[in-house]
Amino acid sequence: MKIRKSLTSLLSLALLLTPLNLVFADGNMDTITMNNELKKRIEVNIDSSITGNEREVIADVMARLDEEDRGNVIYVAEDGAIYSNKTELKETTEVYDLVENNIYQSASGKELIGPGISTNDFSASAVKDDTQISPTAEVPNPSGGSGPYRRVFSNNGYNWLSTYVTIPGAPYVKGNVSTDVPYVYLGGWGSNGNGIDAGLQYSTAFDNWSPTTLANGAMVPSNTRYRSGQDIYMKFYVTNPNECTLAVSGITTTGEQLTTTIVRSGVSGWDKSGTGMRVKS
Repeated sequence: MKIRKSLTSLLSLALLLTPLNLVFADGNMDTITMNNELKKRIEVNIDSSITGNEREVIADVMARLDEEDRGNVIYVAEDGAIYSNKTELKETTEVYDLVENNIYQSASGKELIGPGISTNDFSASAVKDDTQISPTAEVPNPSGGSGPYRRVFSNNGYNWLSTYVTIPGAPYVKGNVSTDVPYVYLGGWGSNGNGIDAGLQYSTAFDNWSPTTLANGAMVPSNTRYRSGQDIYMKFYVTNPNECTLAVSGITTTGEQLTTTIVRSGVSGWDKSGTGMRVKS
């Protein structure tokens, strides 16, 4: 978890870390039948207005996701192109590029304050081969950088992480509307040390949280907003070579129980084997 400047309450996390083993099985159904059933389940979640190559791309991405994560999907290709199974999601999603000192800007001129440029902590040695989480969980220096934060990370060999996190709001989260931006996120470092942050960004102005990802110097948030003061379920996992996924489930500001999924492609050093990779929270 990492925040910028001010967060007055402790965010509680329960971690589950495990290597990812995907098994596709459906009784005695043959492969063709399974593929047809999977295609049907995916197609019903794609807006009819999405056609042609765009539909094929997002359908392929959704096939790699856990079934519960296919409802509202944003896919960011390596070249920055945005795809989605929902027209509204695509129209409201932008890529924010780093412009200076932790400030990110979209093509339309909107700006975001990032979670901070962290040091390369991946070089820290594993503690024990038979433990999942480091017993000496890192508590970075609360001064300097982008503000105080706490982080725990796994030893090598993991590419999947899930957690329930209690996301607070006003009056427990305080700060300057224009400069203080709390974050709570998962992510980690690939086998080449390439990092990704994937979680939630708090709006001090509106007292709610939005899913967001940061990889390769670009932030991609979703405009879906989640209420403060609830337990949110977050999942981070590898869905393809050099492809990482964040899924956030909870109650939105409109009262819906919703899962928002952001898939980032072109994140080098990540694959399903987990070899040489670490996840963090």
